[in-house]
Amino acid sequence: MKELTVTVIGGGSVNWMQGLMRDFYMIDSLHGGEIRLVDPNREHVEAVADMLLAFNKLRDKNYRIRIMEDRREALHGTDFVIATFSPGAMEAFRNDLELPLKYGVRLPVSMTVGPCGISASLRTAPAAYEIVQEMEELCPGAWLLNLTNPMSVVTRAMNAAARTVKVVGLCHEFHCLPDYLGPMLGLHKPEGMSKLDYIYRWLPEQGMDYTVAGVNHFIWLTEARLNGEDMLPLIREYCRTHPHLEAAGGSGEQATASFRNNGAAKFALCRQFGCLPLAGDRHLIEFYPSLCNIRNGYGMKYNVSKTTVEARQLSKIRQLEKIRSMARQGSSIIWEKSGEELTAIMEAVISGQSVSSIVNMPNRGQIANLPQEVIVETLATVSAEGIVPKPSGALPGAIGSLCRLHADVHEITLKAALQGSRELLIEALSLDPSSGCADFAELPQLADELLLANRKWLPRFFGEGTGQ
Repeated sequence: MKELTVTVIGGGSVNWMQGLMRDFYMIDSLHGGEIRLVDPNREHVEAVADMLLAFNKLRDKNYRIRIMEDRREALHGTDFVIATFSPGAMEAFRNDLELPLKYGVRLPVSMTVGPCGISASLRTAPAAYEIVQEMEELCPGAWLLNLTNPMSVVTRAMNAAARTVKVVGLCHEFHCLPDYLGPMLGLHKPEGMSKLDYIYRWLPEQGMDYTVAGVNHFIWLTEARLNGEDMLPLIREYCRTHPHLEAAGGSGEQATASFRNNGAAKFALCRQFGCLPLAGDRHLIEFYPSLCNIRNGYGMKYNVSKTTVEARQLSKIRQLEKIRSMARQGSSIIWEKSGEELTAIMEAVISGQSVSSIVNMPNRGQIANLPQEVIVETLATVSAEGIVPKPSGALPGAIGSLCRLHADVHEITLKAALQGSRELLIEALSLDPSSGCADFAELPQLADELLLANRKWLPRFFGEGTGQ
């Protein structure tokens, strides 16, 4: 029986580990090996370790579960690295989220773009770069599956250091597709079918050929043909005649009140740009300030509400209790796939098969009108040999312009993070569209407040890092 070594950087993530590890323990071809958990939050990582020990018994597996403080030791000889880390965790995120409010920037999610996403990138990208440097030394050729936000900048940092390490960024926002193709085109997901089966198997079986492309949290359905017939006119007409979906949905597992939306922002964008975006409205409106400003209640007009720090903290408490409950009462666990694509990729790599997936990776021609090497999100085929993205042509019109602009912000942000450059940070803030809600002259002050508030997680800005 094959054994595998998996290292999780951020192994105490109460958000990710319960679902991902259930998926991992359902890989029938694996029965043992080692799962290494690296996380500074001892309370959380110990709870996760207890959960995995319970999984061993429930699934008749023989994984060694190790909590490891030395990241280099944890990376040595590993087969897969899963990244779910966040330097500074909720303490730093509070600063990212709340300091921009003083300057008029109010975003609902605050982990991708705008001053909030830029600030998070400053903390996270250098750590991502250093992890891959260490992987090249300690586990060359291993796979790095990244779930860490801000996805575009973090995955770009990882690839900047990668030589033999295979890096793939993964996001589940695309999984909203069946919620929209059902009512728009009559392609309703069959009852009991998983979203992944629907997206990657069932739709092609019906004769559906489609292209999805953009940057993370800002991806677009740019082509859709059913048995050769162009479906985009029908999608546009649906958006023209409907303000939103009749039934509100949610993307990902967290379809709570603050995470639900009814597609109103998607439909507004489609009406004006001609293509349907396929990320949750909460993310979409952060890319386009006309959808998130004081005149529309910072997105409330589009049924988008802000998630507060307090709500996130409460969610962490509940997730931690759920993990502890799994460890105590394992027999009640429902062994169903989470819907994430991470373990499907792992299984394909292990088995020598291939799998379709939506991935974040450097642009090497898959999107014709975006710069080379910037991180883009497209469909791809993943196998042990690597990742082959689907050629996606050029992003049309204003969509291409918007994605180029955000890709430029990502590039400047990464340089600022690795060099510890205040000047580049101010340049990134000045270019990001969300900063249009602030006073341009005050952006240097905002930069300084963010840097000082998160100083202990920003050694490169304060003379303790090497810079790149």
